[in-house]
Amino acid sequence: MANFITSLTNRIRGFLLTGENEVPALWWDMIDQIQNLRDAYHSQTDSQLFDEWHSLRYRVQSGESLTNLLPEAFAIVSEQMQRHLGLTPYPVQYLGAFAMHDGAIAEMQTGEGKTLTAALTLCLNALPEAGIHIATANDYLAERDAAWLSPVYHSLGMTVGVITSNSSSAERRDAYDCDITYGTAREFGFDYLRDLLSIPGQKMSINTRRQQLFGRQNDKTAKLLVNPRAPYMVIIDEADSILIDEARTPLIIGQQDSREERQMKSVCQWGAAHASRLTENDHYTDHGPQKGMELTEAGRRLVREMLMQEAAPSSLDTGTAYLASERALRVQNYFHNGREYVVRDGKVSIVDEFTGRIAEGRMWQNGIHQAIEAKEGLEITTPTKVGAQTTVQELFARYPRMAGMTGTAESAASELKKVFSTPVISIPTNRPSRRELHPEQIFLTAEEKWNAIVQETTDMHRQGRPVLIGTRSVNLSNELSALLLQAGLEHEVLHALNHENEAAIIKEAGQPGRITVATNMAGRGTDILLGEGVSERGGLHVICSEFHESARIDRQLTGRAARQGDPGSARVFLSLEDDILKNGLIPEDFSEFVAKYKAGNLDQKSLLRAFYQAQRRIEKRHEQQRIELVKRIQERREMLHKMGQHANLDAL
Repeated sequence: MANFITSLTNRIRGFLLTGENEVPALWWDMIDQIQNLRDAYHSQTDSQLFDEWHSLRYRVQSGESLTNLLPEAFAIVSEQMQRHLGLTPYPVQYLGAFAMHDGAIAEMQTGEGKTLTAALTLCLNALPEAGIHIATANDYLAERDAAWLSPVYHSLGMTVGVITSNSSSAERRDAYDCDITYGTAREFGFDYLRDLLSIPGQKMSINTRRQQLFGRQNDKTAKLLVNPRAPYMVIIDEADSILIDEARTPLIIGQQDSREERQMKSVCQWGAAHASRLTENDHYTDHGPQKGMELTEAGRRLVREMLMQEAAPSSLDTGTAYLASERALRVQNYFHNGREYVVRDGKVSIVDEFTGRIAEGRMWQNGIHQAIEAKEGLEITTPTKVGAQTTVQELFARYPRMAGMTGTAESAASELKKVFSTPVISIPTNRPSRRELHPEQIFLTAEEKWNAIVQETTDMHRQGRPVLIGTRSVNLSNELSALLLQAGLEHEVLHALNHENEAAIIKEAGQPGRITVATNMAGRGTDILLGEGVSERGGLHVICSEFHESARIDRQLTGRAARQGDPGSARVFLSLEDDILKNGLIPEDFSEFVAKYKAGNLDQKSLLRAFYQAQRRIEKRHEQQRIELVKRIQERREMLHKMGQHANLDAL
């Protein structure tokens, strides 16, 4: 045991909550203490363990600290996990639970048991009966984890609730009343905003509203709220994805804007019909996906000419026509069916860029959603205005205690510490990693790259090894699927249009010779277990078909191989036609880069360096966008505060 502790101490030296240079010796002492206590609890009956747990509740109510009770609590929970799940936490899982209890983000590799680790922290921190939330990556994981762990929670006399996008108000209220509540960050955020909107007198002062929302509601107000309890603690799964990747977009609840409803349909349809007549540089300037398009003088002149045609709506004035044209051009250039969105049942559904799933209930603001509907020839929905909004940063700042877990947070540790005051602690793996990372392969064209991917998949399939191929979009998944079929390779495709089959597809992805094509694997949360004989053949082989705009997403994909000491391998395939180069390098640098490659003046190392440089530039750009969002929200907050308005509500 001493050698084990020394090894772990050396591996995570420097990642401390206190900022010191060594992991507190108390952590190692507690692991031994927990295991000894669990041995003692092993002989007790379920009734005796139940009484032991409730004695801990009494001690908390008497003022004893949770940290002081941690060894006993973890030992009781561990024993119940063994009895009801057949699993006992590994020492490294205790380390992850220690880190989260102390308010850190535990970086635990894929397959290291984050779900079980979180349950230890959840049970301990549910003892004060203040209600603890765990924010998962999606509804499926919330329901799955709550159901799997409910026998453990119930054996301790604790209640557990689940909130999904389909939950009714009554179901949400019941879930928030539980000791432990599972849900997505998005649903927790929207419920907070819904409660803000449901309080009578939206223009009440911020002080009065704060009293109502944070523990001093009167009975009448409390009955109107979905969650009348004051926020206490939240644990965030896939913490880097939620706190970093998704933090560029505020959470917004829209309200129907009847003033625009009558005009929006004809305006969007007119813009979509005429956008193709406008050409870049001649009629408009492209300022990028965030800032959009700007008409030139020639472009405005052409729009005015089109307005004079009989097909133009009579209510369409010149200024609105300019805006409609710029919006239609932005949609035409930066919003693609099968990438940013899909059409399901005659409706436009947003695809989450980080998880590849449908972002249920979300709509683009400022007429973008309606412009896409017009482009696709669909019925135009009623436009919305901002009713209430918050940011991820604001949402989780409401909780006095916050912690998280993920497989890829170390590279974002600086931003997480700066923005959320949350340190990252890297937890060692239970077994040494056997993942083999093959050298990257780079091609001139995308066609050459995809052919090489099919060839490598064929080679692995002949060896009887399962293959997981990650793509950036629904369209690319479908295109690759067609190539695999041409090569005679049977396979499964997982993306936004069939995500309801996700668990079944992933469950079989480790079987011999199985081929799975999937959009971004971030937050999938389901381990790929190797089938019989797969380990002897080399394990799961993962193919990353191009770089994502976040390096952490690529790490999450390749991390699917070689979980829990299994064998496995991964390779990245790139081409000079990949979006990462076009978006990450300025046009002049990109053109020069391609010219040098064609002339044979770039070696493999220089090629790869350019891809990583482009990726880092995009990551930096996204970080700046998050900083600017927080700055804008803060400025708005201060302005509304001076006006006596609530910072999260639309000032009317």
